[in-house]
Amino acid sequence: MIPPLVLARNDAAERTFHNYGKRKGMLLEAPQKMCIVCNPVAGSGRAKRMLPEITALLAQKGVDFDVVTTAGPGEAETVARQLPRDEYRAIAAMGGDGTLNEVVNGILASDRKPIPVAAIPAGTGNDFVTGNHLFSHWSESIEALAKFATKKMDVMSLRDQAGWSRYAVSSVGIGIDAYVAKRVSELETKKLGRLSYALETVRGLFSFEPFDMHVIADDVHTYVEKAWLCACMKSEYLGGGLIICPGACSSDGVLSFGYLSNASRPYLLRVLLHVFKGTHVGMRGVRISTARTLSVEPIDDVPCHLDGDIRNVRFPLDIKVVPEAIEFVVNL
Repeated sequence: MIPPLVLARNDAAERTFHNYGKRKGMLLEAPQKMCIVCNPVAGSGRAKRMLPEITALLAQKGVDFDVVTTAGPGEAETVARQLPRDEYRAIAAMGGDGTLNEVVNGILASDRKPIPVAAIPAGTGNDFVTGNHLFSHWSESIEALAKFATKKMDVMSLRDQAGWSRYAVSSVGIGIDAYVAKRVSELETKKLGRLSYALETVRGLFSFEPFDMHVIADDVHTYVEKAWLCACMKSEYLGGGLIICPGACSSDGVLSFGYLSNASRPYLLRVLLHVFKGTHVGMRGVRISTARTLSVEPIDDVPCHLDGDIRNVRFPLDIKVVPEAIEFVVNL
């Protein structure tokens, strides 16, 4: 059985399903339950506030489900790793990109058979959902759970010099974007949602220092001077809406990556204004490309994030694409 973190089982939804079958004169088997893993602090408490509305809509759609509310970092990953596969049809990460990251890592690290993943966007950025154009509103994710169509999507596999390894689903950022993510997680601006990333990015223009780095993409080595960031993407969006790598997606079998170098602070601000629209490609100092493997080694100590969560890594950091690693519940 699922661990004692479970708060609720939606028996009403199960009754609704059976009643529907009887009205139509059909013999229907009860579907396997969905497991909703809710991070109540995601989006500065937005997920907790949304939960009653989401569970009500799930019940209305006739979806049978359990709810697990996590109490701290790592619990979503544990639930995903230990979830009984014969009792659940899918596991839904309700929170932001960090919650989804935990769920995906739990599934891929488990010795149990894979299980489809759904994302109910309730975090600050929700870059995976918006950047892959999956849902324009959280209610569409509930509709997708009810219809239950799935699509296989890629993930990124990471390993650092110390042997630490992990998967990322949306973005890996080194430099000012990780600096911004760290500021957002620590400061009161997090309560502003997506606007918080824009605000802290502007602040970072005046406090973050560029760095030199080695970049190896598919065995091609480049030494980059005075870089502001290097981002590796499986989604168009980063930091709540920055279109770092236009066209990046989780189903193309490659890594999209980009970096900006040799730019003054005023010019960086100019590039940033274009990044919000994805029109920075081709500007001086901007490099956007694709690869199947990527290795990044900054010369200095530079912050790094995975799906918006800061990680202490020992560079060089090696990244490779793992095609079609996870089944995601999508709207088709």
